[in-house]
Amino acid sequence: MSLPSQPARAVFLHSGFRSGSTWFWHRFREARGTQAYYEPFHELLASLTLEALPRFGPQRWASGHPSLNMPYFNEYRELLRPEGGVRLYRTRFAAEAYYETGPEEAQAQYIRSLADHARKAGKVPVFGFCRSLGRVPWFRALGEGVNIVTWRNPWDQWISCRDQAAVQQNWYFLFRFVLFASFGGRHSRLAPFFAGLGLPPAPDGIATAQLGALLAYFDAADLKTLFGIFLRVYMLDMLIALEHADHVVDLDALSADAGHRRDVTAALSDVTGLADLSFEDCALPRHERPDDAAYAARLEAALAFLTGAGAAIAGEYPRALPLLEQRLADCLQRPSIAFA
Repeated sequence: MSLPSQPARAVFLHSGFRSGSTWFWHRFREARGTQAYYEPFHELLASLTLEALPRFGPQRWASGHPSLNMPYFNEYRELLRPEGGVRLYRTRFAAEAYYETGPEEAQAQYIRSLADHARKAGKVPVFGFCRSLGRVPWFRALGEGVNIVTWRNPWDQWISCRDQAAVQQNWYFLFRFVLFASFGGRHSRLAPFFAGLGLPPAPDGIATAQLGALLAYFDAADLKTLFGIFLRVYMLDMLIALEHADHVVDLDALSADAGHRRDVTAALSDVTGLADLSFEDCALPRHERPDDAAYAARLEAALAFLTGAGAAIAGEYPRALPLLEQRLADCLQRPSIAFA
């Protein structure tokens, strides 16, 4: 009989927006002996105050998130400055550094400070990100712990983002993909992946005053255009993250198969040393593909992009590329319905 695994030095969970990330992070928050930081790169952490903490929870908006017994950001409580903001956090971590994989010493100091705070309390630090997929190689190089990447098929992830905008009038998530694409276009190596989208130059930062041109572009774009941008970001993110992950979790498969849930639970319990992880309540919704030629064309164009204009970059990720191609192809074969 093998000895139980030792707890990991840290656990990094890398996910996309509206992909089941909060549910997944919450499963680790519920595990004994963890300090689970929610969205350590979130721009709100620049100004978060102790008084504001209770305002941030799933009950305050149409989140679809699981019920939480503490606010999202509760683990930062002891790290807040008197004037507001988490110590060592910088706003550029939220989006400007999304595709940065260089030294980033300030970012390293910040992550290590959170990890050290958890370890001093005798807990395993867990980090739940939705702003880290483009820099998973940076986390691997940091060498602080295990990197677990989760992913959801792009169609259902898109529908969740779109419904937040069209139904709830919450355009935050769709704009984030435009923002990431804009910053990605500043990189000489990655810029070809975002060519042809007509995006204005990236702003200097994410302060409202600096986002004028990008906000104007976003306001003028229709949902089909935004779907095309979402797909470009999704594809590049998955190429980078899947290639460099220590472990990959397919949340669609986790939702659909009890046997797969048991296998994933055993594997992640072993690699993290957290004996009481449980994923039995995984149940992400599925959505039929709309019977709309323009949407199908965007999916087909995304798949073709990987073997055409984006082939040089996609070819740098031989482990991830076939997984991504299959996922896009699966979306095209989904049952279709009339699009309202």
